[in-house]
Amino acid sequence: LRTTVTVLLVSLVMACASAGTRAGAAPSNRSVITRSEIPTTGTESAYDLIQRLRPEYLRSKPGQTYVGTTTAEAPPPTVFVDGQRLGELSELRHIPAPCLSMIRYYSIEEGKRKFGMQNVVGVIEITYQKPY
Repeated sequence: LRTTVTVLLVSLVMACASAGTRAGAAPSNRSVITRSEIPTTGTESAYDLIQRLRPEYLRSKPGQTYVGTTTAEAPPPTVFVDGQRLGELSELRHIPAPCLSMIRYYSIEEGKRKFGMQNVVGVIEITYQKPY
C-alpha cells in the first residue's frame, strides 16, 4: 500500500510540474476550496492549506452519527485523490498545494453516495491540476 501511495504521489507531483495554472470561480460554499484560493507558488502542503482556509474539514463533525466508533470522538475524514483512496489525513502533508485544482469536503452521507458505503466518516477529495 505504501508503494502504491508513493507512486501515486510522485506521478501527481510530476504532472503538477508540467501543468499550467488558471484561476477558478469564486467558491459557492464552504465545502469547496477552489483553484483561485490555492497559491500557485510556495511550499505549503495540502494539509497546511486546509488548516489555514477550512480547518473544519480536518475535525470531526459534531451531531453526526459515526457507525463503528467506540469513543465519543469520531475518526478523521478519509482522503481521496483524483477518485482513488489515499488514506489518512497525514498523507495530505505530502501533497504540494500549488499542484491542486480543488479540494472538496463531503459529509458522511455525501461521502457514502460518491465513494461507497464503507466510508463511515467524511471524505476530503483532492483534485490535481491536469497538464495542458
